[in-house]
Amino acid sequence: MDRNCTAWVKRPLHYLNAPAAIAFSGGGDSTALLHACRDNPFVTHAFIIDHALRSDSASEVLAAAEYARSLGYKVKTQRWIHDGIDAGIQVKARQYRYTAMGQMCRAAGIEHLITAHTEDDQAETLLMRLDRKTGWRGLAGMAETAYGPLWPALAGVTLHRPWLNVSRADIRSYLADYALKFVDDPSNENRDFARVRARQALCADKALRTDLLLQQKQARTRLAAERETHGHWLKRHGVLNSQGFIETDAIPPTELLLHILNAVSGRGGPIDAAKRVRLCEDMARPDFNAATLSGTWVRRKMRESGHNYVFLRDRVAVTGRHGIIQVPALVLKRNVLTIWDGRFFVSAKTNDLRVETAQGHLQKLRQMTEFKSLFDLSVEVRPTLPIFLRDGAPIGFGACETEYVSSQACSAKRLQALYSNQDIVLI
Repeated sequence: MDRNCTAWVKRPLHYLNAPAAIAFSGGGDSTALLHACRDNPFVTHAFIIDHALRSDSASEVLAAAEYARSLGYKVKTQRWIHDGIDAGIQVKARQYRYTAMGQMCRAAGIEHLITAHTEDDQAETLLMRLDRKTGWRGLAGMAETAYGPLWPALAGVTLHRPWLNVSRADIRSYLADYALKFVDDPSNENRDFARVRARQALCADKALRTDLLLQQKQARTRLAAERETHGHWLKRHGVLNSQGFIETDAIPPTELLLHILNAVSGRGGPIDAAKRVRLCEDMARPDFNAATLSGTWVRRKMRESGHNYVFLRDRVAVTGRHGIIQVPALVLKRNVLTIWDGRFFVSAKTNDLRVETAQGHLQKLRQMTEFKSLFDLSVEVRPTLPIFLRDGAPIGFGACETEYVSSQACSAKRLQALYSNQDIVLI
């Protein structure tokens, strides 16, 4: 390796022990990453998205795919089909990109996706979040490793950003050392985009960049401490049911409540902080019975175990108010991991299996002895679960393992990934 190549290139992602894919754009950062990982036996795939936003994008994708194959990668490409994007281009492109790559990962049985985000990208993100007043948690920035950070787009996928402590200048030096060619996207100079404006502001003020990155490290440390505290709280006060709902014997802290609501509802992203505070205040009232927020139904329910708050999927969000099912039926492909309602990982062991919402099947299932355990669950849970059908006949429900299908709720995995130091109880 050339003398100018720094240590971070020598062992990229050396800790991987399962197949991974690189999000490859053909730009400078991802070209360097693709090249640096070429001898890593676990980095096997390159995923390329054609955003169809420039006239020459298709030819650029073909060239990128050819280069990735020349380095030994298996290549998957996908084109964004749209009629033109007039507003929110970068946000919508990012959403499509991660949704598509999440689907690619699950279809290929890959659980790790690698991006070439740099220290400069981190600083730009921090400045944009500062402008949006996202608070100290926003200043914690991007994590080097995160499970399903965009849900359900990256459900089942761990995102790796190995170069968050590497400058873009170092990467340009690496590209020069190896004489690597790359695409320079002209949108990187378009000041209509907030990221471009942030990039230019940081280039003009090096001290601001340094200060933001220092704040990021401090906020990241603070966030880790908070999550450790919340992990202990969840272990002490919570029980995660294998069918995806959660019981607690106390009112969660409002930030932990965010993650509980998202895990139970199958959603992701922010939930208004004021609404979370209001829900906690309502739960503390002696006359509290139930409330809904962000696709979750929260109920007070006394049990012998002492757990008196139950967080369930909001039935109306699944079954609709007038009998119109909100979650579409799916035909499952054999051995392809599928996400259902953002809440269940499903993998068919044979072709032509179908998954539907249980709501329309409960009367028939009540007559079938093999589904007795479904009716041991509370009446609020039953209609929100998936039912698996083979040739029209039900063969399983919810989280299950049969000769035809494997299914598990996502909530435990999501919370355990956030609070990985805790052995959270699953029943």
